[in-house]
Amino acid sequence: MSTEDTSSQFEDIRKKFGRFRILIVGRANAGKTTILQKICNTTESPEIYDGKGNKIDPSQVEGSMGRGIHDIENELIFTSNDKFIFHDLQGFEAGRKDEFVRMKEFIADRANTTQIKKRLHAIWYCIPMDKIDRAIQRSEEMFFEECDPNNVPVVVLFTKFDALRVKAMVKLAPADRRLALQEGLSKIQPLMEEIFNGADVWGRLSKMTYPPKSSVRLENIHKANEGCNILIENTALVLNDEALQMLFVSAQETNIALCVNYAAQR
Repeated sequence: MSTEDTSSQFEDIRKKFGRFRILIVGRANAGKTTILQKICNTTESPEIYDGKGNKIDPSQVEGSMGRGIHDIENELIFTSNDKFIFHDLQGFEAGRKDEFVRMKEFIADRANTTQIKKRLHAIWYCIPMDKIDRAIQRSEEMFFEECDPNNVPVVVLFTKFDALRVKAMVKLAPADRRLALQEGLSKIQPLMEEIFNGADVWGRLSKMTYPPKSSVRLENIHKANEGCNILIENTALVLNDEALQMLFVSAQETNIALCVNYAAQR
C-alpha cells in the first residue's frame, strides 16, 4: 500500500475514532508529566478540559493537583499535538479507596461506551525505579489484582530506570568504579540487570490477576535529546485492533519513522 493510500486511511480512522485516548496512572514524582511532554514534543503544560469539553482554568485545579489528586474525567490536551487525549490519576496510592473505585468505574465505562470517540484505548502505569525495593506497593497490588482493564491494554512504564546505575556503582569496588566511568555502561549494565531482576518486579506483576500486557524501561527522559520511541513502539504493538494501531500511529507527529515503517508494512 502506498504512503498516499495510508495517509487517506489515517484520516478516515481519525474521523471515526477521534483522538487516541490514554489513561496514565502512577504515584507522584513518577515522571508522568515529563513523559507526556516528550510524547507531544513540548515543554508546555497541557490545556485541561472537563468531561463535557469545557476548558478549565488551570488555577482552579492547581491545589488538588499539588496534593496528587486529579479528576480522572478531566482531559489533558497539549497544543503541540492535539491528536492525543490524556487522563491522569493519582491519589489512590495513599489508600484513597474512593479514587480507586472511581478509576475502576471510569475504565469500565470508557472501555465499553457506545460513544466511539469517548473510548479509552490504552493505559500507561508508571512505576519509578529510584526506590526499587518499594516498587510494588499497595496501589500496584490494588490495580493489578482488583482492576479489570476490560481489554484495554496496560503497559507498565519503569520510569527513572537510570537510578539503578547509582545502585550498580555502589556494588563495584572503587577501582572498578573508576574503570566503569571510563568505559561507560559496559560494566554497569549487567549489574543494573542483576538489581532489576533480583527485585522481581515484572515477575510479580505478571502473576497478578490482571497482569500488564507489556513493559518498557525509560531512562534519562528529562534530557533534551532523549525521546520515548521505545514507549511509542511498544504501545503500538500491544494494540489488538488494526484500526486503533492506525489511530495511534497517525498521532505520532514527532515519530515520522514509525509512520513510514507502518506504511511500508501495509
